[in-house]
Amino acid sequence: MGQDGAKIPVMEFIEDINAFMDKEGRSAETALQKLHEQYNGYRRMEQQVQARKLKLRIKLPDIEKTLGVVKRIKQAQADNEAEINTHYELSDGVYARATVPVEQDQVVHLWLGANVMVEFTLDEALELLEHNLQAAKAAIEEQAESIAFLKDQITTSEVNIARVYNWDVRERRKAKEAGGTVD
Repeated sequence: MGQDGAKIPVMEFIEDINAFMDKEGRSAETALQKLHEQYNGYRRMEQQVQARKLKLRIKLPDIEKTLGVVKRIKQAQADNEAEINTHYELSDGVYARATVPVEQDQVVHLWLGANVMVEFTLDEALELLEHNLQAAKAAIEEQAESIAFLKDQITTSEVNIARVYNWDVRERRKAKEAGGTVD
């Protein structure tokens, strides 16, 4: 398996092409088919990991913005401010002004996803949002490492495919020069 517990199989580099082809029954077509299947599998995995990374990168600014708002309310509470004047987004590109009263037992409502909103105290919200932010950053880093690992496996696959193809060309030339055929 791949790095860091990821379930990405390692593509072994073909050091000895003749030994590899003997193991594959000296059939370039069969060997190339297997290598292409593995190559395509790595490409699919790369696309899936890229998509997961993109989703996380899209969520990250929302988490940071929400965390900033909760910190601002917490600071206003510490400064004994009675209210906060702010702008908030009603819909894409449409903002409104609001005056938010600040209370000592202030609660906030956070969207958790799947159309679920939960009420939290400021401390609970801060803890949750900071945890989510750190988890998202760690997951983005993990996805980046997986992508780098997959790119290495894709490169190794491409080199192996080229080596098998070149072996097949050499064998066909030898057979042609000897007056035989290779299938």
